[in-house]
Amino acid sequence: MNYNTQNNFDLIRLFAAAQVALTHAAKYFNIKSQFFDILGLFPGVPIFFFVSGYLIYGSYKQSTKSKYTNLNFFIKRFFRLYPALWLCFFFSIISIWSTGYFREVEFSTFEFLSWAIAHNTIFQFYHPDFMRNYGVGVLNGSLWSISVEIQFYLLTPFIFYFINRYKLGLVWVIVLILIFTNVLDANINDRINIYKKLLSVSFLPWLYMFILGAIAYKFSSVTKLVTKVHVLIVIGIYILSYILSRDFIWGNLNPISVSYLMMPMLILKIAYTAPQLSDKILKKNDISYGLYIFHMPIINYFLHQQITGLAGFFLTILLTVTIASISWFFYEKKILSFKKYALRKN
Repeated sequence: MNYNTQNNFDLIRLFAAAQVALTHAAKYFNIKSQFFDILGLFPGVPIFFFVSGYLIYGSYKQSTKSKYTNLNFFIKRFFRLYPALWLCFFFSIISIWSTGYFREVEFSTFEFLSWAIAHNTIFQFYHPDFMRNYGVGVLNGSLWSISVEIQFYLLTPFIFYFINRYKLGLVWVIVLILIFTNVLDANINDRINIYKKLLSVSFLPWLYMFILGAIAYKFSSVTKLVTKVHVLIVIGIYILSYILSRDFIWGNLNPISVSYLMMPMLILKIAYTAPQLSDKILKKNDISYGLYIFHMPIINYFLHQQITGLAGFFLTILLTVTIASISWFFYEKKILSFKKYALRKN
């Protein structure tokens, strides 16, 4: 089995995006169900960070075959991330304009341009004051993780060098320090000023998740070992660690800070159990990014239009899947096909 090419990571990313979209829709439309409680045991963003570490490390390794390694790598990342992100911003502006909100609130051209530039570059966590009365008050709060992801991309050449240059023991020491940073951010950071807020949306509290993915790719023996363990045992260990850390660990520690050490095992097990499953189901199509970036503007649109409850929930899911599918088949997929031309001489 080729542990680097044949896998179910597309299905895993689809699950992670759906988890975030469904739990957000349930939260903001006040839908109560044990289904969402169970879904909450498998938070999508940490899944994304680990899978990203695994696949991005592999992508950078492929780029080392090019004469211009970093240029090759960053061009690939640009095509995957920014075109859909820009489309989402354009869609968001049109949806807000259609509600008449821009006529109801005062804002300057400078404020609008600052928001547009932040959203479409690397500062997706920025939310302007003039949007505070629209929907939940934050147009697309999920995009904070995109900002973190971009920081991961910028750090990837250094991470690749570090993992390949130094002994694994030192890498694990760095990972443990970063885990401690995550714990401190969850328990001590009150986010009362701009510096503390910036820490939470920086790479520091989340980098260990990305590095664990990179380690798993680098040392394929880890994956081989995990695949030998029965999937129910892996699921059981993960859920038990999550519940114990949620109910019995100190303070308001996010349970994922502890149980995340078990999550990579679960992800790798699923990724390489019947590894042809993803391609059979999805046919190499990937609407996960669209689900992730479009769902909150849609939720905010319906909330502003006072469409709530089950109607708002189901309309959100239906429209999100539709827009994400249109974005993939008629835009993202075509944009990605341009990569081969951009990289031809690299």
